[in-house]
Amino acid sequence: MHVRTIRKLIATTLTATALAAVALAAPAQAAAAPAVKAVPVGQPVLAVSQVTGNYLLPDDTKGNVGTYLQVYPSEQPTWNNAWQFDVVATSDGRPVYQLKSSPGGACATDEKGADSISYLRACNRGNKDQWWLLMPVPGTDPQNPDYGIVSYVHEDLALTARSEGDNYVDLKKMWGGRPSARQGWHFYPA
Repeated sequence: MHVRTIRKLIATTLTATALAAVALAAPAQAAAAPAVKAVPVGQPVLAVSQVTGNYLLPDDTKGNVGTYLQVYPSEQPTWNNAWQFDVVATSDGRPVYQLKSSPGGACATDEKGADSISYLRACNRGNKDQWWLLMPVPGTDPQNPDYGIVSYVHEDLALTARSEGDNYVDLKKMWGGRPSARQGWHFYPA
């Protein structure tokens, strides 16, 4: 064989090997859950409604089992409750979270669907009623968006502050399949 033919054969083999490696690696990269911008996963955060300026809190301010979710206004928070998003699964390439209170350690739960108040219950990673998706609110900063906290079992419902002041948080329909500004929450490091 000529040296030129051997070089072409080696170059063709190397190119084929490189293309095969890229083809095999591509599905593995696609299977990884995409990063959610501006949400520090696994770290304590404060959740604030950007429409009302109210904080998302458990009624007992500690996050114990059996308390309901509410919003509460404050310019200088005096409670020590924070929230933590923990990844429990993926669905269609999206991360699925539990929303856990801290220090109480209970998880937000979708118990009765539309128009129901959300309560904190003992966390169970397999309980899909405690699974939540984060969907960016249209029109917010794409680099640091507000997010709707959307029920996994009722993907047309998001946690919504009933109004300003000391009030309930319940699950309301997302019109058009996207969270509204009223359903948007912004997360700040606690």
